[in-house]
Amino acid sequence: MPRWIAALVLAGVTLPATAAPQHAARSTRSTHAGAKRVVRANGNNMPRGFTWPPSRHMLEAEAACERELDASPVVWSRARREGRITDAVTIGDGMLGGIAYAPVFGAGPYKLDCQLALALHAIGPALYDAGVREVRFGSIYRWSKVRVGGKTKNALSRHALGLAMDVVGFVDASGREARVARDYTSGDPLLLGVERAINQSSRFRLVLTPKNDPISHSDHFHIEANPSFAVANARRTHR
Repeated sequence: MPRWIAALVLAGVTLPATAAPQHAARSTRSTHAGAKRVVRANGNNMPRGFTWPPSRHMLEAEAACERELDASPVVWSRARREGRITDAVTIGDGMLGGIAYAPVFGAGPYKLDCQLALALHAIGPALYDAGVREVRFGSIYRWSKVRVGGKTKNALSRHALGLAMDVVGFVDASGREARVARDYTSGDPLLLGVERAINQSSRFRLVLTPKNDPISHSDHFHIEANPSFAVANARRTHR
């Protein structure tokens, strides 16, 4: 099956579900930072090796992720676990990898999994080279199911894991905002550069856009961190 078809089946814009699960008690932490090769998700749209409650390997991976954030310039804090976020964090100044992240709805702070924070930090230089200075996002954590092709699937979205972000626009060095809804179909070079950078990174799954899902993703990019919690990858760290 082509990669873009698999991505459409497994991921998409999320819709709120009727109820979120109870918060799980927090124990040790951990993380994995992806590998060079692309790691496929299982049929339930979860990262490879994902279990709930989190397994020992997942907690080890999140602990490793936190150590990498500590060694970086990222200003982060632990947050209360919510939904299926294994290691909830917030970003104090909204900066990741030299790129500013600004919400278009509310002031935050917004929870995300450590893995997504680390992936965004790592791809920052590539986004900067593409011309991006600010990312304007609509949502990160949401307790919701996958929505693609205008239909809601019976699979939990990675938004519920704090691993996905819906982005509505990108701002360049001149202050111009390239909006996905308005500018993507006309071939805006900033948006195409972002799409290319994300798709070339093994830290992320294929970005969903108005091109590969014009019904559910007509007005935003849906990007997802691509960690693996499989036993064989538990002790690996991102480069």
